[in-house]
Amino acid sequence: MIQFDAVTIIIPHLGADKQQEYSLDQCWTSLRETVPDIKIIVATNGRQCLEHRHTSDVDIGDQGQCKAVNAAVQTTNTEWIFVTNDDMIYAPFWWQRLTSFYTTSLYKNILCVSPKLVEPRKGAPTFIVEPFGGAGGDFQKQKYLDYTDKKEKTDVLYVSGFNLPFLIRRDLWNTIGGYDVNYDPWGSNSDSDLEYKIKLAGIQPYQSQNSLVYHFSQTSGTSYPDNQGYWNKNWDYFIEKWGFPRTDNGIWEASFLIPTKEEGRRFLPKWEGKYKYNVRFETN
Repeated sequence: MIQFDAVTIIIPHLGADKQQEYSLDQCWTSLRETVPDIKIIVATNGRQCLEHRHTSDVDIGDQGQCKAVNAAVQTTNTEWIFVTNDDMIYAPFWWQRLTSFYTTSLYKNILCVSPKLVEPRKGAPTFIVEPFGGAGGDFQKQKYLDYTDKKEKTDVLYVSGFNLPFLIRRDLWNTIGGYDVNYDPWGSNSDSDLEYKIKLAGIQPYQSQNSLVYHFSQTSGTSYPDNQGYWNKNWDYFIEKWGFPRTDNGIWEASFLIPTKEEGRRFLPKWEGKYKYNVRFETN
């Protein structure tokens, strides 16, 4: 297991309404209950934040989750960074299960790993669907904790995959430059862009199959109809930057292959292939 003093937890927070404040409160409480010795940084962004009982360690003023996370990381010096949405709930032993790879040489090249998400409605193919409520006041915390306590431990500990929340080693984060702030203010496609950069650096992201995190989902505002224009802008920006549209095939499993320069890729950073572990740069 990675030691607590070797990691910092980053929570970007918009706080535009009472649901988002409720979400942060539940997320914060669950982290303090399960990993009380890990430092947490709440990074507020935008001037919509309502009053809440959690001190904001970083406040960037303008709205932008990418800017908020990047700024928060700059205030830390830990070897590992853990980035979470503010509407994710953590059960006992999630950290121990997430980081068990650190004790075995079999998974020594894992520099980025996500827990497996549980959501109240159907979402990505890698998520578990269980109706434990959400930010609307119907969250059934004890029911969720009972579920994780009884969930059988799988024999397959890690498979290829990527989603928020995620744990990433600092040197990898620094190499790829963190989030691309051009996806702000709403941040859609920024996680996909980050995943592409991780793979381009030569790292295969993994997902822990026995570390479960509950996600209220759909409380950030990204999916609101009024923000469709931002989503379209970011989709176009991804294509402009990379030279091709983001794939939906294998994006959650982190199994997609990246086109080469000869196949039209425009993004050609000097750090490409730096880690050279097990990622091929090809098309599907």
